[in-house]
Amino acid sequence: MSRVIADGEVLINFAPTIASVAAPTTTELTAGVDITPFLSSFDTPLDGDAVDSSDLSSAFNKTVAGTYGGNITAEMYRDDTADTAWTTFDRSVEGYFVIRRFGGSGVAWTIADSAEVYHVRIITKSPGSLDRNSVQMFNVDAAVLDEPELAAVIA
Repeated sequence: MSRVIADGEVLINFAPTIASVAAPTTTELTAGVDITPFLSSFDTPLDGDAVDSSDLSSAFNKTVAGTYGGNITAEMYRDDTADTAWTTFDRSVEGYFVIRRFGGSGVAWTIADSAEVYHVRIITKSPGSLDRNSVQMFNVDAAVLDEPELAAVIA
């Protein structure tokens, strides 16, 4: 088993439509936008809540599993020639983030690849701070509309 960093290893697309989140097709993915070269960070939190279920029979604070999930956040680069990521994301745009965690960012999607699929609607697109000696960036926040498919297989 080797441990690898995400840099150069992941591939992340934003696809406008996917018929089956369990089995997105290579055609659906190539119709989307490869946003990997624009990403500085990408966060897919699936944090859960613990709900208090304590009772008077014990001094121990019991909990049960509650709801889980969260918004996707991404920090992306602006580009002065092909500002592809910036023009892809506008408020209320709906689509699918599809993540392949292993295999390389420059390697095309192939049948049987494993992927995560998140059905989202863009909440905000915000220009980043303008600071001396830094690259121009922007931030995207996306609501996750359905429970994500964490073990999709590309068809």
